[in-house]
Formats: sequence, structure tokens, C-alpha cells
Amino acid sequence: MLKYIGKRLLIMLLVLWAVSTLTYFMVHVTPGDAATAIVFNLTGGTNMDQELIDRINKRFDLDKPVYVQYFKWLAGVFRLDFGISYRYNMPVIDMIKVRLPNTFRLGLTAVLLSAVIGIPLGVLSALRQNKLLDHVSRVMTLFLGSIPGFLSGLVLIIIFSLKFGWFPTSGMKSTGSIVLPAVTLALGMLATTTRMMRTGMLDVLRQDFMTVAKAKGIRRSSVLWAHAFRNALPSIVTVLGLQIGHILGGSVLVETIFAWPGLGSLLNDAVSNRDTPMLEGCVILITFGYTFINLLVDIVYACLDPRVKYTEG
Repeated sequence: MLKYIGKRLLIMLLVLWAVSTLTYFMVHVTPGDAATAIVFNLTGGTNMDQELIDRINKRFDLDKPVYVQYFKWLAGVFRLDFGISYRYNMPVIDMIKVRLPNTFRLGLTAVLLSAVIGIPLGVLSALRQNKLLDHVSRVMTLFLGSIPGFLSGLVLIIIFSLKFGWFPTSGMKSTGSIVLPAVTLALGMLATTTRMMRTGMLDVLRQDFMTVAKAKGIRRSSVLWAHAFRNALPSIVTVLGLQIGHILGGSVLVETIFAWPGLGSLLNDAVSNRDTPMLEGCVILITFGYTFINLLVDIVYACLDPRVKYTEG
């Protein structure tokens, strides 16, 4: 196991380097000039003085060759110094520290909703296979999984904010502000969680050891929860783990729609304003979070299922 974890950590570092490097050079080859974009944002386009643009270039070392900028940036990354944001004129790491807890708060709430509703629904659907509840559950998950996030978010805003006035339309104005964005983010997760839980339970219920347990006269509740649910749990742990890893990058659309001050909206602003340091910092954090959560899921999976051994590869 330790050898496997060591290899995965090495792969994680290589992935971080590859993704960040690819992103860095893709931003630099796209049309447009970062200094011009900065001046435009600062002045609203009313003062596009070339002298001001030249000072911005010198301030952020944008007048140096791309490879020089890259190696200077890479050296800073090892110190967790992602540079100064072009848009906010603040250290990128400081901005991330402020926004990251908001994203985790939103994402973990969505994952919790997905688990609390999806797991029991998937279990009940499997136990009543091809019955009314199962058909309703399958249609519901197919429907929810097909709705784009931006559409479900707008529908929720129209109904619960504009029509009934139950929740704020955007921002973090009150405790209820998290409800609509969390539900929007949870809808797609709920569909996946329910389907995976149903499939996992059906696979276990068809196993020979389940028939043997029933033949021994063990109580049905014990058979279902001590045997069926426990053996179906590793598959759902994998799904929930991937959903947690998806929080950082997957919340971009939802945070933008609801003006939620998290990492996703920060990443969207960085793309719109050619804020390369901020973009790189967000991409590295998202990549690290996703790969690290995947590693944790593998370890938890092995603990839940002793048959899984990570000794090779």
C-alpha cells in the first residue's frame, strides 16, 4: 500500500506540472494582450494610454519573454507563491484563501444532500425492482441528470426567489442564500448517486452468498443492511469521492449564476480578464484537489473491501 501511495503521489506531481504548464502556455498563445486587458478593466476603456500599458507590462514582467515568465512563475509555485492577481492587485494565494471555504461550504452541502436523498432512494429502488417506486426513481434520475445546471439554477431562482421570495437570488446575504445554489449543484449528483446505489445493491442481491444468508434464516433486515448494503457501499463511496473532487471545478457555473463568492466565480473572472496568475492558481488547486481525493477514495475503498489490494501499478 505504501509503495502504491508513493507512486500515486509522484503521478500527482507530474499531473499538476503538466496541467499547469499546458494552461500557462495556452493562455499566452490566445489572442489579446494581458496589459491592455488590465488597463481596460482599471479605466473602463476610457484611458488606453500606451505609457500606462508599458508600466503595467514592466510591473508584472509581461515585457519579458514567455519562457522567462514561466520559469519565474514555476519557481514561485514551489513556495506557494502564485504571483499577484492582475485584476485584484493582491497575492493570488490570499484571494484563494478567502474564496476556498465558500466553495467547500457550498460543495459539501450539495454532496450531503445527494447522499442523504440518493442513497436511501437507490436502496429502496433496488429492493422494489420493476415496481412503481423503482420506475418513478429511474425516470426522476434520468430527468434530473439531463437538465443543464444553468437551466435548473434559473428555474429555481424564478420559482423560489422571484415568485415566492423564499430565498435570495444571489450572494451570501443570509443563511438561506446557500439553499438554491446547493440544490442546483446537488441535482446532477443526486441522479448519479441514486443510479449507482441501485446498481450496486442489485448486483449484491443477486450474489450467491445472499441466497445462502436467507436460507440460514437470518432476519431480512440483517441480510439487507449487514450483507447487501455493506457490500454495495464501496461503489457509492467511489461516486461520492469523485463528487467531492468535482466540487472545486464543477461549481464554476453554479457560483457564476448565483454570484456565490467562491473559487468557481474567481476562476471565471480570471478567464474573462486574462488574469493568468489567478487562473494558474485556481487550476493547480482544482487539479490537486481532484487527484488527492481520488487517492483517498482508493485507500478508503481498500479499507472497505479487503479483497482490493494496491500492491501493483
